[in-house]
Amino acid sequence: MGPRSCWKSRHKFGPGGALWLRLCLCAALSGAAAAKQVIQKEAQFDATYNDTVTGDVQTIYAFNHTVSRNKTEGVRVSVDVLLEGVENPLLFVVRQKQAVVSFQVPLVLRGLYQRKYAYPNVGRTLCQPPTQAEMETQFFFVDVSTLSPVTTNYQLRVSRVDSFTLQTNKNSNFIATPSQPQYFKYMFPEGVDSVIVKVNSEMTFPCSVMSIQDVLCPVYDLDNNVAFIGMYQTMTKKAAITVQRKDFPSNSFYVVVVVKTEDEACGGPLRFYPLQPDELIDAGNRSKVLDVLVSPAIKSDVYVMGMLFCLGIFLSFYLLAFLVACLESKSRGGREECRIRSPWVPM
Repeated sequence: MGPRSCWKSRHKFGPGGALWLRLCLCAALSGAAAAKQVIQKEAQFDATYNDTVTGDVQTIYAFNHTVSRNKTEGVRVSVDVLLEGVENPLLFVVRQKQAVVSFQVPLVLRGLYQRKYAYPNVGRTLCQPPTQAEMETQFFFVDVSTLSPVTTNYQLRVSRVDSFTLQTNKNSNFIATPSQPQYFKYMFPEGVDSVIVKVNSEMTFPCSVMSIQDVLCPVYDLDNNVAFIGMYQTMTKKAAITVQRKDFPSNSFYVVVVVKTEDEACGGPLRFYPLQPDELIDAGNRSKVLDVLVSPAIKSDVYVMGMLFCLGIFLSFYLLAFLVACLESKSRGGREECRIRSPWVPM
C-alpha cells in the first residue's frame, strides 16, 4: 500500500499545487523562448550576406523598395547552402505585403518512382503585389531558421531582375535550372488583342516547361506544381503558345519557364533507380539557356482576307470552267445548225 499511496500523492494537487505547476510550466516555456535568439538586420539589395545559422538562432533580413503603379519591378532571392545531407535543412520564409513564399535549402524535388534530387542552390522570383498609389515604399522580410544543432553557412542575395517586363518583338535571354526557375511579365499594348509567346533554346535537354499564368500570387514555378494553373507546354528546343487579351482581365500575364528534374516527359532517357528508397540522386548540371520572344499574332481581318482570297481563287476556276463549257456548247450548237440547213445531194 505504500507505493500506491505515494503514486496518488504525486497526482493529487490542491489549489496551491496547481498554481505552482502552472508557474513551473510558464517558467519552462519562457526559458525555451529565451533560448531562441532572434537577430534582425537591415539589408540592402545586390549585397551578398555570408552568415551562419543554428537551431538556437533565427535571422531576419528586412528589405524595402519603392514600387509604382505604372512600373513593375522584379525581385529575386538567391540562396546557396553548403550541406552534406538534407536531414536538417534550412528554411527560408519571405514575408511580403500580400504573399508569403517559403522554401527549404537544399531543395528536394521528386521525379518518377519517388526519385529524390537535392539542389543546394535555390533562386526564386518574388510575386509583386499590386499598388494603387503612384509611389509606395513596401517592406518585405526574409527569415532564416533551422532545427540543426550544427552551425551551417549560407549565402543570401536579393537583387532586382533586369528586363522583368517583356517588350513586344524583343528577345530576352536567361538561364534556368530546376531549383532556379524564371518568370517574366508581359502587358498587352494598345491595339493588340492576341500575341504569340515563343521560347527557344539551342539545347535539346534538359526538358523544360513553358507556362502562361495570370498575374496572381502565388506563382507556380516549380516542377511539381507548374501544371496546376494556366496553360503549359513541354519543350525541348522550341515552344509557342497563343495568348488572347480577353482571357486575362488585368491585360497582363506571366511567362513561366521551368526546367524539369527528369527528361522522360520529353522522350529523354530515364535515370537509374537508386539502391535505397530514400537515397538522393545527383542531378548533375541541368542548367539551360533560353530566350523568350513575344510578338503580335495575326489579326482576324487578315484571316478573313486570306479566306476570301482562297475562295476567290476557287470561284475563278469554277467561272473559267463554266465559260469554257458555254463556249464549247455554243460552238457545237452552231455546227449542228449548219448541218441541218445544208441541202441534200441527189443520188
